[in-house]
Amino acid sequence: MYGNTATARKLPMVLLVNRGKGIYPLPVSVFYPKASKTIVGHKAVREALRDTQTYSSDLQGDSDVRDYRQLPLEVDPPRHHLYRVALAPYFVKPSIELLIPEFRANTEKLITEFFQQGDLEVGQNLSLPLVMKNLGVIYNRPQDVSEWISWGPDVWTAESEVRDGKVLHRYLDAIYEEALTRSKDDIWSQIAYLEIEGQQVSAAEFRGIAGVMLAGGRDTVVKLFTGIMWHFGKRPEVLELLRSHPELIGPAIQEFLRFLSPLPVMNRTVVPESSTTELPDDRYVGMSFISGNFDETVYTNPFEIDFNRGRNPHLSFGFGPHTCLGNHITEIEAKVFLEAILSSGLSWKVTSEEIRYHQVPYTKVPDHFGSIKITAH
Repeated sequence: MYGNTATARKLPMVLLVNRGKGIYPLPVSVFYPKASKTIVGHKAVREALRDTQTYSSDLQGDSDVRDYRQLPLEVDPPRHHLYRVALAPYFVKPSIELLIPEFRANTEKLITEFFQQGDLEVGQNLSLPLVMKNLGVIYNRPQDVSEWISWGPDVWTAESEVRDGKVLHRYLDAIYEEALTRSKDDIWSQIAYLEIEGQQVSAAEFRGIAGVMLAGGRDTVVKLFTGIMWHFGKRPEVLELLRSHPELIGPAIQEFLRFLSPLPVMNRTVVPESSTTELPDDRYVGMSFISGNFDETVYTNPFEIDFNRGRNPHLSFGFGPHTCLGNHITEIEAKVFLEAILSSGLSWKVTSEEIRYHQVPYTKVPDHFGSIKITAH
């Protein structure tokens, strides 16, 4: 798959190239054609993510289900910066910290209900409802939580196994029309009236921003919470270690983010797609976040979950100008989640698991949690 994978892991600056259909087999949250090249290794990936002139985000993802850009993901500086500045007040740490009491109430209630019901699936019955309830708090849209949960783990396949944008776009069109009336004090009413360079955002820009806000806070955090429950169910002694040493909660969050690598790879293009109609098929370059997170020149025993690593410069939030805007949300939600688990006094075991693991060399790392069932003991 990678050619000489052992050499690639020792030489993190290497740019792996495949002359055929592409070398990176991992699914990504945004669908692109396969990359013809993949940059691997912690140092190389960070350098490439800084170099927006060479590796552009000016590209159209999910072209099978949408015809608009996800914003600010799929646009380059300096316009990318304008979107980030406009959106940042909704995601800064002090703003999210004000919501901790509501996050805690949601978390404690759902954990209690989950374990009262017995042998249930973690992702569908705990992680997804919790993440959606918290998004309802952040966006002041509690009335939408049930609908968001009904989409399941992937909104593109909410109605069928074939990827389709109808479900999401019906929702986005409805909330946009509602937001323009300013009849409710919620996030969508504010986003609809954002101005970029003095111009109110268009309907397409609203779709692009709102779509990212729903997806970005959904799939990755669901995987994170499910992975935490899975790990503690397999290694109850680690749960007890954390109970005895709550000062390790912060490092534990960063280590789970590193190990689980919720977004393993993301594409860039060497030909900005809005600059020309002549677009070569081999323009995509993969940024392998997972390779940085398991780079042996940065991490000792990277395939072990270790809460005592100290500095943990993982790439699970990306790096550079496009660093994830929602990183504080994830970290704060995870802290509340872990605190609620520890204070509950509960322990559990995994009774069944359906997990798709990454391919070589990451075969110990879960790629997708299909079904994780646990029971208290």
